[in-house]
Amino acid sequence: MLGRWPGDRILIRCRSGGNLTAAFPEIVAAASQLPDDTALDGELVAWEGDRLAFERLRQRAHRRAATAARAAGQLQAHFVAFDLLRTGAA
Repeated sequence: MLGRWPGDRILIRCRSGGNLTAAFPEIVAAASQLPDDTALDGELVAWEGDRLAFERLRQRAHRRAATAARAAGQLQAHFVAFDLLRTGAA
């Protein structure tokens, strides 16, 4: 789940409820363009060549701060939205 709340609060949660926000700064930057009070259901994905890189994406889930930013430069993640769960947009 990806959500944006008032005050530019962004949250990325995995299926088990863990907070992945700090591990994916490129997703946080993109989510800052969403309207306040927006929640999306979807999946994080990363491409390596012409294949999905699930294992490398999982490794990124444990990164924080500078190491997360460095990892984003090496393997950029993308958020594929499946459902709009909530929107505060008028």
